Amino acid sequence: MKQGTRKLVFFLVATFIWTWVCYTPIAVSGNSPYSMPWMILLILGGMGPSSVGVLMVFFSKDKEYRRDYWRRCFSFRQISWVWWLVIFLMFPILYGLNIAIDVTLGGSLPGMEQLRALIANPAAIPLTAFISFLSGPWAEEFGWRGYALDRIIKPLGIIPGTLVLGFIWGIWHLPLFFMPTSGHGQMGWGFDGFWSFNLRSMGLALLMTWVYLKTNRSILSAIFMHFTSNLTSQLLWPFAGSSNVVNMILMLAFGLIACMTLKDPWKAHAPIED
Repeated sequence: MKQGTRKLVFFLVATFIWTWVCYTPIAVSGNSPYSMPWMILLILGGMGPSSVGVLMVFFSKDKEYRRDYWRRCFSFRQISWVWWLVIFLMFPILYGLNIAIDVTLGGSLPGMEQLRALIANPAAIPLTAFISFLSGPWAEEFGWRGYALDRIIKPLGIIPGTLVLGFIWGIWHLPLFFMPTSGHGQMGWGFDGFWSFNLRSMGLALLMTWVYLKTNRSILSAIFMHFTSNLTSQLLWPFAGSSNVVNMILMLAFGLIACMTLKDPWKAHAPIED
């Protein structure tokens, strides 16, 4: 096994252990993950991917790799204004199309509970956005895209590697589905719940890989894409089951189309530390 592959496997195993050790007590206890002290475990568990990724970069012997990693994490100038527009407008447009299709097919409008609450209390907008930014994007993307993506597309290719990472990413959320009061737990185990979520994760991963490679492997682009995806979904929540299925199909379709526009989408072309 090559060194890069060994590091990838170690990252994935360590990430799952970190997160699932924190999440399992919440799921087994039956308590709400949003009540104390269980929320502490929820927050710590969610930080698994970024924490493991950053630690592995920190202990890397390759100084140039470490320097390049941090530059890609925090360089705003690496992302042109066109791609900033893509990052911030893609998901509102996709969810708008999602709602239009679902309603046309006989579905219902999403509940938009948080959006209504923020309209009634605009002062809460900064805090809501900040929490959304920390809870998924910041807690995960230094690991999933920052550390794992290059290492998995190098041997497998861009599209196959991204689909594998997207599937792993979706399964990583598994314990949350055993927490009935969590957003994932409310989705349920049906095709329009757990399975659609995992397939949607694969589609979202494709869209993120597309922007990641178009912005010269900007980890910051992945952080903000995760943020805009999560925030858009949170503002529109809750969704009908049929809407989840439509959303999954759209994410996969547009993700595959976007990655097919890349040069050699079945091959890897990103240099990584070995």
